[in-house]
Parts: sequence; structure tokens; C-alpha cells
Amino acid sequence: MPTVLTGARVFGCQFEGAKGAVVGPVLVDEEATRSLGGAELEEWFSAQGAEHVQVVG
Repeated sequence: MPTVLTGARVFGCQFEGAKGAVVGPVLVDEEATRSLGGAELEEWFSAQGAEHVQVVG
């Protein structure tokens, strides 16, 4: 089952080496104004070193 991160604020979290499936969208900036979901969120995770995180839903 995927981890539901919908609405979570993830700025400052370390994701290097993370793997699994998540449901978004999530807030990725310090001000909590930039919300990413789908392919954009998957690309963001990859840029954070979490190449094996899949975004579903």
C-alpha cells in the first residue's frame, strides 16, 4: 500500500535512498506554497536522491 502524504509539508526532509509508493500532492517549499503531485512530484523525489519513489493516484 502507498503512503498517503497528501498535504504533507516535506521541506527540509531527507529522502536520499528512499523507495516505495506515495500519494500526493505534497508541499515542497519552506513557505508551503508549492504543491507537487503526479509526475512532477516523482521528479522532485528523484532530484532529492529518492529515485525509487513512485507517485500513485
